[in-house]
Amino acid sequence: MELASPRPGRRWPFPTPRPRRPDAAPRRSGERGLTIIEVPIALAILAFGLLAMAPMFTGAVRTNASSFNLTNANTLAREKMEELIGYPSTDPRLAVPANANAAGPTGTATTGTGSLVTHSPACDNDLPRWYKPSTGEVSGATTSPGAGWFLFPYTRTYTVEQFREDLTTRVVAPGAYGVKLLTVVVRPTSGPFPGLRQTTQSVYLRFRDASPN
Repeated sequence: MELASPRPGRRWPFPTPRPRRPDAAPRRSGERGLTIIEVPIALAILAFGLLAMAPMFTGAVRTNASSFNLTNANTLAREKMEELIGYPSTDPRLAVPANANAAGPTGTATTGTGSLVTHSPACDNDLPRWYKPSTGEVSGATTSPGAGWFLFPYTRTYTVEQFREDLTTRVVAPGAYGVKLLTVVVRPTSGPFPGLRQTTQSVYLRFRDASPN
């Protein structure tokens, strides 16, 4: 067998072609990108999609703000309830005025069937009307004290009702009662749903040998 002689002008050993890697990607021909027309079309489709999702983000923000208001309202109501529970039965803040079986804040006409409600100043809002975030000051003035003051975001009131031990028969003061029903209401005055996300907490206080108010 005769070996093929190398081409004239090339010295032995002459270079051999490098073997191709088996995992190398094959060469592609005719590759192309996006044209000038396709780019704005793709951006327009993306914009419409984001625009459709915008109300979802807005609703989530409003829901979070509402939940924040409700959490604060629950905290304020629980704080007031614990304060009222600590008073003795004859404390003026738990008293029901004469010829009535319930005491409430200004504007409360009824607390249920058969109730005779009389206004009690102790039941009115006990939270400040204005606050200044920069200094932490609060004010009960009827009008804004000046620049930097904001309306306090909550009001807190409560009612007191007198019952016999059966929890259904109301007792008109003065009279010997066995149970008092305390109800604390905290209502947001600002936020995404002012006045709607209020919280109400009630508790029955049973007294032994309760005397008339």
